[in-house]
Amino acid sequence: MKFSVIGSGSKGNVTYLETNKTKILIDCGLTFKQINVRLKALELDLENLDGVFITHEHTDHVAGLDVLLRRLDTVVYMTEITYDSLKYKIKENISESKVSFITPYEKQIINDVEILPFSISHDASDAVGYVIYAEGKKIVYITDTGYLPLKDFEMLENADAYVFESNYDVTMLFTSERPYYLKQRIDSVKGHLSNNDSAYNMAKLVGKNTKQIVLAHSSRECNTAKAAIDTYDEVFNDYGLKISDYDLVVATQDIPTKLFVI
Repeated sequence: MKFSVIGSGSKGNVTYLETNKTKILIDCGLTFKQINVRLKALELDLENLDGVFITHEHTDHVAGLDVLLRRLDTVVYMTEITYDSLKYKIKENISESKVSFITPYEKQIINDVEILPFSISHDASDAVGYVIYAEGKKIVYITDTGYLPLKDFEMLENADAYVFESNYDVTMLFTSERPYYLKQRIDSVKGHLSNNDSAYNMAKLVGKNTKQIVLAHSSRECNTAKAAIDTYDEVFNDYGLKISDYDLVVATQDIPTKLFVI
């Protein structure tokens, strides 16, 4: 299984995943042109794309969806509530024949890939993360959540790879010039994971199979790659773990990650 986070942040989110038989995108928050340009840089393309899995309806996750569905013979997967909550400008340009509804905690099978959506805590209508199984490997994909419930830990633990939100540094957020209501929203259980929360959750989730951790949806104004990695280093040390045992990468808004092979 191969994947790349080709854009991650408040300006647009897209992740590409490929197996021997299947190609999917998770989210479609970049323009169709940008997705193609970034994939080309990785010597990849959208030919024979099997589907797009949407996490929630916020613009940075769906902005390019209507154009992509008009250009390609493929299907979008999302919950019915998320579909109903799409902005009218996007929804009116999507043919219902290209929409397939998913339900949290009910598996979807596409060729050789099994995808399990699960509910996450965000100020969206019906946000989900995904656990993806293929070729004997497991990827957990979680962005845009304020916390992880304990009931889901068993389902999420010991993945081969994680794409996991690490959105903000607490000090940088609360000393920023953002309005206080926005700071509260980001720091709430319906907001985003801080570097600290991300690292503490991840320290409990990693297992003997875990090799790859990609930190996602990092704030440009209230985070840095160094702050995120330093926090992970400190927290992992508290748990008797070493970040040097993992390939820890911070995804960016403008440049795709390398193509990870797990």
